[in-house]
Amino acid sequence: MWLSQALAIIPPLIMIPYLIGTIGEVGYGVYALTWSLIMSIDQLEKSLQSGVVKYSAAFLAQGAIDEVNKVVSSSFVYSIFLAIIISASVLLASIFYQDSSGELSMLLIVVSVMLLFVLPLTPYVALIQAKQRYFINAFADTASKYIILLIVIIWFSAITPSVEALIIITAVVLFFARLIQVPLAYRLVPSLQNKIRLFNKGSFKLIFSFGAATVLISVCLALNNTGIRWLMEYLASARFLAHFSIILLPVSLLWQIIGAVTMVLMPIASAYETQKNYILIEELLYRGIRWTVILLIILLFVAVFLMKDVLILWVGKNYAFLAPYALALLVCVAFFQSTSSAHHILKGLGKLSAVFLIYFLGLVVVPIVVILLMSSFFKNSYFVATLGLCIGYVVCGLCQIIVSMRLIKLRVKDLIVNTYIYPILIAFVEYIVIIIVLKLFNIDGIISHTVTAIVATVMFCVCCYMFIATQEEKRKFTELLNITKEKMKVVKIFFL
Repeated sequence: MWLSQALAIIPPLIMIPYLIGTIGEVGYGVYALTWSLIMSIDQLEKSLQSGVVKYSAAFLAQGAIDEVNKVVSSSFVYSIFLAIIISASVLLASIFYQDSSGELSMLLIVVSVMLLFVLPLTPYVALIQAKQRYFINAFADTASKYIILLIVIIWFSAITPSVEALIIITAVVLFFARLIQVPLAYRLVPSLQNKIRLFNKGSFKLIFSFGAATVLISVCLALNNTGIRWLMEYLASARFLAHFSIILLPVSLLWQIIGAVTMVLMPIASAYETQKNYILIEELLYRGIRWTVILLIILLFVAVFLMKDVLILWVGKNYAFLAPYALALLVCVAFFQSTSSAHHILKGLGKLSAVFLIYFLGLVVVPIVVILLMSSFFKNSYFVATLGLCIGYVVCGLCQIIVSMRLIKLRVKDLIVNTYIYPILIAFVEYIVIIIVLKLFNIDGIISHTVTAIVATVMFCVCCYMFIATQEEKRKFTELLNITKEKMKVVKIFFL
């Protein structure tokens, strides 16, 4: 999973400057708007998978293949039903939505057709995950990004660059990335059957009841990711969306990194609740936030010193002005993601309605209201969009901390001081010292900034280990180093 996440970063880094150089900023802005819609649908698809994963895993463990077939068949019917509704909605949007570029209607039609073929494949992907083969979908998605990049470069070089060709290529490759998993599902579960006659009302209720709240949470994510872009396309332009996508890419990467770290907390919290072991749930929240904050501060050190230089190297000097907006958004998202442990623990404890209300407030209501209000006073679309999203992420993070602490009854002072204050204080003092040194010796340039980021990271880790790490954390760190050494030995033997 970590390998797939690392490899998945590379294609977007290549694709964005390439597309801006071939189809222009307006063309890329239209593509970014459509791509965000596809990603929102992908998030919805994962939500649909959750119920199938949960109940299929239970039935497979019991050897109840007939029940698995009922779950898969019921989910297949459910997925077709949703595919028709969502596809029709996207088709209506293509008819009535008037965009400034005039290209969006055709692209939405392609997306609506893609939905009819992709969403019904959801049960097969979920069944593979129920068999604990999460890496299959992860690597399929990662491979699809590389294939899309390769085909786009070949097509644009041999024929002509166009947004329509780009979206069609993307849709077709994503469909085959799902389709190829169907025979794998049948291979993993030899007795698998997907037939409409096996549709079962009881299985449908199980899937729907478990997945309904998760789908609503995904809708909030979609409205934040896609809805804000569509709103800004209306308030600003497609050219602005191209710039906005550049600002949002570091946020997306940060989200993926922290998500891969904290996603394991949901089933652990669920297991502890079953055992009525609330002391360990409290410890889970405390340690999860504490270690996530330390990791995020390390990533922010790198961003603070290298953001502008990376933007210049990546997309050119003309986009260096985006660095302050990208950095401000990254800091606010870092705070929001520092509460990711609380989010997953709330889900593990079954508090999905609370998670939905928090996301609806912080990711939908607050940013949209702020953007609409601020757009009347400020003409700077970059400032308005960044401010709206930043306030929304901070509100969402605060709500997750407050709700989880009240539920688990963790002392506010202990959590804030030990998880936030101490690491941030060390980072702040270190940052001030480094800035003074850079100013005194007039140190500048990307090489100096890179060295500074590395030194700052090492110093921060050493200070955390020396001053705030407990004996138990030091012991776990030593264990982690030993495990890493053993893994490296295995890798070395493999390549030799």
